[in-house]
Amino acid sequence: MMKDVERLILPTRMSDHEILSKTIYLEARGECEEGQEWVGHVIMNRAEKRGLSIAQVCLEPYQFECWNNLKPSDLRIGEPRAYELAQRIARKVMNRSHDPTGGSDHYNNPSKENPAWMKNVEKVREIGSHWFYRS
Repeated sequence: MMKDVERLILPTRMSDHEILSKTIYLEARGECEEGQEWVGHVIMNRAEKRGLSIAQVCLEPYQFECWNNLKPSDLRIGEPRAYELAQRIARKVMNRSHDPTGGSDHYNNPSKENPAWMKNVEKVREIGSHWFYRS
């Protein structure tokens, strides 16, 4: 397991686009393109609502599973085509002219978890194995 300092230093050398791309790739590469796009919009919505950067939102402890207990090997891209798609989606989401999610700021895979925060949000949509919510 990485030390907390290493966990924060390694990703902070990346741009917001890189962090958003990697988050989409690591969290949702098995989902359809629309589902991956919605994950990106959730991140953008959180950033806008809280006045934070994409990096601050993604790297906040225990917000996105892919950044928890990070090891350098976790950042290697094993599926280049899937990562290219995630990069394209990240660019599109960062330059968005509208939000198709209706302000969704949470998502999860209910087959893997049942977090307490689900009681305080409105379910917006299911896409693949992810459910999207608005607080």
